[in-house]
Amino acid sequence: MTSGFALVLASGLALATPAAAHDGVDHGTEPGAGLALDWSNYEKVTLTKDTGEPIDMAVLPDRRVLTTARNGDIRLVDPDAGTTRVVNTIATYNNSEDGLQTITLAPDFEESGWVYLYYAPRTMTGPYPTTTPSGSAPNTLPAGQTESYWDQWKGYNQLTRVKWDEAADKLDLATEQVILKVEVQRGQCCHVAGDVDFDDQGNLYLATGDNTPAGTPGANGYAPNNDAPGYNPGFDSRRGAGNTNDLRGKILRIAVQEDGSYTIPDGNLFAPGTEKTRPEIFAMGVRNPFRIDVDPATNSVSWGDYGPDAGAPNPDRGPMGYVEWQTTSIDKPINGGWPYCTGDHFNYNEWNFETATPREFFDCAAGAKNNSRWNTGLSTLPPATSATLYYGDNNTHQPWPELTDFSPAGGQGPMGGPVYHYDADNPSPTKFPEYWDGKAFFAEFSQDYLAAFTVDWPSGPVSHIEQFLPNTDLETNRQPITDSPIDIEFGPDGSLYVLDYGDGFFRANPDAGLYRIDYSVGNKAPRADIVADPISSSSAPLTVEFDGSGSVDPEGGALTYDWDLDGDGTFDATGATTSYTYDELGRYTARLRVTDAEGRRGITSTSISVGNVAPTIEVSTPAEGGFFDWGQAVPFKVATDDAEDGDATVCSRVTWTFGLGHDVHAHPLSQGTGCQFAIPTPADATEHGETENIYGVVVIGYTDNGANGVPAARSEVSMILNPKSQEVEWADASEGVAIAPDETASGLRKVTSLDAGDWLSWKPVNLAGITSAKLRASGTGTVQLRWGSADATPFASFDVDSQDWSETTSDLTGAPTGSGELFVTSTGGVTLDRIKFVGDGFADVTPPTVSATLDPAQPTGQNGWWTGNVSVTVTATDNGTVASRQRSTDGGQTWENAANPLTVSAEGVTTVHYRATDNGGNVSEAGKVVVRIDKTAPQVAVAGVSDGADVGNSGDASWSATDATSGVGSVAATLDGAAVAGDKLALWRLSLGSHTLEVTATDRAGRTTTKKVTFTTTTSLTELTALTERLARSGEITPAGESVLEKRLSQAAKHVAAGRYASARSQLQEYVDLAASPVNVTDADARAALQRDARAVISQL
Repeated sequence: MTSGFALVLASGLALATPAAAHDGVDHGTEPGAGLALDWSNYEKVTLTKDTGEPIDMAVLPDRRVLTTARNGDIRLVDPDAGTTRVVNTIATYNNSEDGLQTITLAPDFEESGWVYLYYAPRTMTGPYPTTTPSGSAPNTLPAGQTESYWDQWKGYNQLTRVKWDEAADKLDLATEQVILKVEVQRGQCCHVAGDVDFDDQGNLYLATGDNTPAGTPGANGYAPNNDAPGYNPGFDSRRGAGNTNDLRGKILRIAVQEDGSYTIPDGNLFAPGTEKTRPEIFAMGVRNPFRIDVDPATNSVSWGDYGPDAGAPNPDRGPMGYVEWQTTSIDKPINGGWPYCTGDHFNYNEWNFETATPREFFDCAAGAKNNSRWNTGLSTLPPATSATLYYGDNNTHQPWPELTDFSPAGGQGPMGGPVYHYDADNPSPTKFPEYWDGKAFFAEFSQDYLAAFTVDWPSGPVSHIEQFLPNTDLETNRQPITDSPIDIEFGPDGSLYVLDYGDGFFRANPDAGLYRIDYSVGNKAPRADIVADPISSSSAPLTVEFDGSGSVDPEGGALTYDWDLDGDGTFDATGATTSYTYDELGRYTARLRVTDAEGRRGITSTSISVGNVAPTIEVSTPAEGGFFDWGQAVPFKVATDDAEDGDATVCSRVTWTFGLGHDVHAHPLSQGTGCQFAIPTPADATEHGETENIYGVVVIGYTDNGANGVPAARSEVSMILNPKSQEVEWADASEGVAIAPDETASGLRKVTSLDAGDWLSWKPVNLAGITSAKLRASGTGTVQLRWGSADATPFASFDVDSQDWSETTSDLTGAPTGSGELFVTSTGGVTLDRIKFVGDGFADVTPPTVSATLDPAQPTGQNGWWTGNVSVTVTATDNGTVASRQRSTDGGQTWENAANPLTVSAEGVTTVHYRATDNGGNVSEAGKVVVRIDKTAPQVAVAGVSDGADVGNSGDASWSATDATSGVGSVAATLDGAAVAGDKLALWRLSLGSHTLEVTATDRAGRTTTKKVTFTTTTSLTELTALTERLARSGEITPAGESVLEKRLSQAAKHVAAGRYASARSQLQEYVDLAASPVNVTDADARAALQRDARAVISQL
């Protein structure tokens, strides 16, 4: 096997170190560096904390700012007024990372008013489904389905533009033009990208993500190229980013026309008409280029791109996970190489996901082969271009260790940013100094820092990297720190606007915010802060106490306070504290303006609701910080209370989102609604890579009805759930310890120097359901678990005495209750690897309760039999979520879905077994119901007589009944209305003439059949002869009687044959006389019948 990765491994890691890297220049001596690098000369101004879940921003020419939230809200932030309001809401499809992404102003915005958006529409047009199923698509095809099953999840994200209505201060959505649709596979995470920018020719650039999960099954943190049969096509990044005929995982370049259509500018990667390509593609082979910058002045297009999670290279799979920053000339379209390589042509193996075995390595330098079964493009791709910058978990495996040394936070989150251009003619006093001219600014989402790159434009290399305005200096200067920056943009004033996502997930995080960084030498503007109590009520009047004493002057000077409490625009109260009574129902904006001694101001606002109080949410289970194992489900029980609506929760309004927490960001995986549910956690989560700190994140929200004319209010709670296996290097906080690489450690790293007085801590932690813990460690010493503080009394300990890694168990049955902070301390002398918590935790280990109901509920016949079809409905309840109900009609050999009732129509006995499975994989014990159906009445047979016929009376009439299903229960007969015993009747006992025989049969199910036969009994000389013979055989005629009677009949027959009827009658009369004698005929009934019949025959002659 030829390994494109062999050189990397042979040298530990081959580095693409730029020739000009670390140029040796003391940039602190450059002109203007002294002031530019003095962080006290900068001021980070809070513009708003009301951002929703912030995604993107656009700074308007008047320095107001538009921001987007994933749920579709567009906010207008007015820094001068200190107000923020939602001005538009786009109807978006929200699952995982899908929703509203980009908002960008047209280059000629002041003339055209066009604002560009990129989002996932809630409803779609053909040939796509109108809507997308709720929740997430399965990993594999359900049983019995074909590949067409995935079509229901097909959708698109669309690039549109909408006019800004200046008079209304909002977008006029009626003007929307749909420009381009990017087909995607919905119902899965991740990578949407969506940023937009323009060059000086007016061409539009759109970044798109590869629409592939971060943790594709089998990828283990390496390239997610899984096209194994039966798997979701979304697991193969080659179908998008690596496909020349697909718009995903690309940077597109188009020229938008007046009517919203577009043309293709010259110079893209593939010329129009090139077979199996899309001409819109400027750059391909990118994973999630979340932020791009097109800079005509440097003739460059640059972006940050996310990478996979492998913490170390693997000789069978490929390199460790790297993220990248890339720049290229506007005139030089490229292939970034993903998902075939990363970094400096570090090739991945074309892993066989079906057999989990390696194959050949891709060759990005020559042009990788796309052998995916989902590929619709060229089989050989353009040669890939190495990344301008790349970095990963290990700062020794990259040419620029600064990119991970600037901040100790884990993970990587590269956000491309703008190139700063100093404009001496810009009158703004807050514009950045000339020192930063031509430098590319960069934001690190996961590590909470900003940086600037000195670049040899347009295609690199980078010669210098410097951190910009570190958090330590922001804290020193009493200014807001950088906290997961998701977008940065220079405004018309030359200030840097920063949109921070904050540390929460999928919600309006408390530490999210929009900020402006001004260059401000000397006195800094104060920062206003409002505390209001209460902030809402159900009725008017409402008296609110306002406190602005938390406002800060960076220089520590005195402030004056001015309040606009009724939102009328007039500041009509003063002082650090004040109160106001709202006499009318409504929602009000209260503003505080603080002014320092030099006249510099800060302003902020808060919302007061009179008439509607936001609901409260109570999650009774699980507790925050509880434990689970990946692949298990965690059951939730949610209740709400609302001052106006009461405590009757509308469960369809309880929304939840579950995400895979990863260092300080998260990948949203699933969502749903309900008051009681269980969230399944992905069994393949650990395939993000053995080094990756992953955990569960849940956000639960509830929106009330609104009341008293006041709009609805929403509340949210966020929870962290901990996997039971914890690498100690993942601790949330620590003191005095060191983390060192170790290939023998389970996460390839270990914690050393845990001496007396040092500690590690995790928060939140809840030990409910945990019975013990196993510590993997080496050395000699004692490790303690403490609760709440590092010097609390230990509640558990581990005695370690092993030079190699070994596991020691400690009982936790008496562990502290509730959610809190867990500390790990030591007497020294030990090295730690991992802690595993043992027990159920909060995972769902309880199977569903299942039952079956029948319709009709009771047998409609007798003896437990139904006489018609029976419907069997399987129902189940669970402490979490019932995933499926199943039934079996073959004794449990095969099971089928029981989501719909089963109609049992077959006659006979049918046994239906049933069971249920919850989404934690717990299966109930099987129950059964027995259904007996007999829909067919019994059959009655009558022999010896037939309806309407004359029948000789020497024979018998007999009857019988059969029933093939339930069996015959009873048979009853009547003759001429009188009951007849038995099942046979001798006809000679009947009078000659007409008779009616009715036979009624009833089966065990209670169904009946009646057969009626009307017949006439007759006799003749022949019949009389036959009857005589019969009675002789049965003993009613004696042998002597038989002799004399048959002699008379024989003589009579001869006379009839000869026509001597008088002689025949004479013989028959003698028969009558002889038959009357008991000596000849012993039975009286027989004597009477024989005489009667003989006379009847006489009368016939």
